[in-house]
Amino acid sequence: MVRRSLIFVFILFTFSAVLAQEKDSRSPEAGQAYNEGNSLVKQKKYEQAIPKYLAAIKADENFPQANYMLAISYQKTKQYEKAIQYFKNAIKLDNKFEKAYIALGNLQMALEQFSDAINSYNAVLSFNPKSAKANYGLGKIYKTKKNFKKAEQYLKAALEANPKYDRAWNILGLVYDEQKKYKKAVDAYSNAVKNTRSKDLKASYSYRLGVAQLNSKNYKAAEKNLLTALKMSRRGTIKAASNFYLGEVYKHMGQKQKAIRYYTQAAKNRTWQKAADYEIDLIKNPDKYAY
Repeated sequence: MVRRSLIFVFILFTFSAVLAQEKDSRSPEAGQAYNEGNSLVKQKKYEQAIPKYLAAIKADENFPQANYMLAISYQKTKQYEKAIQYFKNAIKLDNKFEKAYIALGNLQMALEQFSDAINSYNAVLSFNPKSAKANYGLGKIYKTKKNFKKAEQYLKAALEANPKYDRAWNILGLVYDEQKKYKKAVDAYSNAVKNTRSKDLKASYSYRLGVAQLNSKNYKAAEKNLLTALKMSRRGTIKAASNFYLGEVYKHMGQKQKAIRYYTQAAKNRTWQKAADYEIDLIKNPDKYAY
């Protein structure tokens, strides 16, 4: 099942180049319908934009941007098969339409159609080998498939193209984390934190950085970043996880009362309740667990 949040994570569009109607040989009917669709998209009225783009395509069947924007509108309204169809139509009309390939690959990845997504991203690399987004997409897929060597290869290529690509740094950190290469994970997450402007993402990256530092036994640094995550995050899951790992930090630092305080906060979250309650009991009743 496709998770709504994942779908919207992957809808990464820069509309400016596509929304502007270029002065070209298109029929007035096609141009007018396209511009009306764009106006509705800017207002997030995707259902109403769909007939406008269909009218533009009917008036001019060789209109890749209209097909692309129609696909965007179908994706936003969760009509994923139609979105795929019109992304492909846009690509047929312009075989170097990078935005369409990337959007198609992102949607296919979100739908777990990994082989198709790989083909879409590789199509971009065939004419633009330095595409940060295509390399990033491939890196994410290979990370999901636990092919860490390939994941690292493509993510590093994405970062070579765009050293400030915070999402690529984050996924690279996860690749290292899963291999227990915590020092490399710390470096990757640190770059993710440094390069994002999003408060929510900074909180998420700070949490992952703190856990990697905990695993590296750098407890003071872990404390700092987990407290940052706890303060900045608006997500209950990140707050609960930060509380739990702050408990872990203070446990390792020998500050048992502080550890209990943070474990107690973590235990309020259903996901972390069992683990946190166990750690509290372990501190309070050590003889119970003596072997």
